[in-house]
Amino acid sequence: MEDSSIHLEPFRRARSGCVLWHVNINEDQHWNETALFPSFTNLQQLTLIEQQEQQLLWIAEPQDIVWLQYPPDPQFLEYVKGYRDKLPQICVTSDASEAAVCASRLSPEKLTFMPFMLTSDYVALAEQYEWGLIDSNAELVKHMNSKYVTRRLAEENGFSVTQGRFCSSPEELIEAYREIRDAGFAKAVLKQAYGSSGRGLTMIENEDKFRQLSSYIRKRTTCFELLLEAWHPIKHSLNAQLWIEPDSVHLLAVTEQRINDYGVYIGTNYTPHYDAAVMEEYRAEMLRLGAVLRQRGYVGVAGIDSILDDKNNLYPVIEINGRFTQVTYLLSFIETLLPFYKHIESRYIHLETRDKVSFDEIKSRLEAELQPDAEHQFTIYTFAFCNQPHTNLYRIFVLFYGNEAAKLNDMLYKFERFTMIQTFSL
Repeated sequence: MEDSSIHLEPFRRARSGCVLWHVNINEDQHWNETALFPSFTNLQQLTLIEQQEQQLLWIAEPQDIVWLQYPPDPQFLEYVKGYRDKLPQICVTSDASEAAVCASRLSPEKLTFMPFMLTSDYVALAEQYEWGLIDSNAELVKHMNSKYVTRRLAEENGFSVTQGRFCSSPEELIEAYREIRDAGFAKAVLKQAYGSSGRGLTMIENEDKFRQLSSYIRKRTTCFELLLEAWHPIKHSLNAQLWIEPDSVHLLAVTEQRINDYGVYIGTNYTPHYDAAVMEEYRAEMLRLGAVLRQRGYVGVAGIDSILDDKNNLYPVIEINGRFTQVTYLLSFIETLLPFYKHIESRYIHLETRDKVSFDEIKSRLEAELQPDAEHQFTIYTFAFCNQPHTNLYRIFVLFYGNEAAKLNDMLYKFERFTMIQTFSL
């Protein structure tokens, strides 16, 4: 078995003395031209998701500036200080002009702007305030984040792809689904061009679900472009972090995503163990993909989602995230843990309480429930909250690390159990 590792030096060499970090995490949610899947927008949950911007506190250096939209909980900030020699400087505003003024005040030197996802608006902002950018081609970034571009790029360049096809009518959709079922697949996934973390796709568990979904789509339009793919039984959900420069490609890290039955991200294994042959093939395919992206003019971070199915077939290019990812922002912190811990995993939970509960109280409850010891610890790296008149919502991301798999798995189990049992009793 071979361990994955982290190699951040190429990324570190590329950054300037002072970086302005920002997370525009939901940027791609409005890129699909037509909403063809049933969906429900929960504004409170979107608020919690956007507060994942707090992960910047774990990658930013003390001289950097972090532009946040939401003020972090003061107790949480004190907690983060316990892990960092010094926190970065923080600007809290949802207004880009205010953020620019704040950044100029905090740093007299030229800034390098590193948003989560580059957009044309941010290119214009960087030009206006003379900020440096790793790359300035926002249209190419949008292009590369398309699930459709990903599929076609993989096919055109000889990467192994899952069974699937593009459909432009209800009849083609029915035909493609029948092909997938006839090939022996129990489930399928229908994708629009854009969306991440389970958004922009819908799982089709059985024929009843397919009939309901196809009827829903037919009522809205009979002319569309959708991608229907077989849901291959997954042995491992791999993720690669690439750093692409104009003349070189670097593999920063290989991790394993924890995905639920609906294709939604629930955590990451930062210390996966794979057969040496699998890792050799995967590294080679990722560097080959990086070369393809570089030839097309893409520069910067790219997160690649891949799968190894239950028959040990590697499908290296499932999705291309032409942007930073949750994994990227934690790599520096993970790097400090790797010399001391064999197992590192992340998870998150949702809590809902009648009364407002402080960060310190939730941390104390977690410590009592999870019972960390000298060899097995946890760190809360995001503490998102949305306080309403009659309910209080929390989204808490935790990193677990230790040396005995059994003990760490017990902590993970208790953490998930904490979600169910403690929700209304805090």
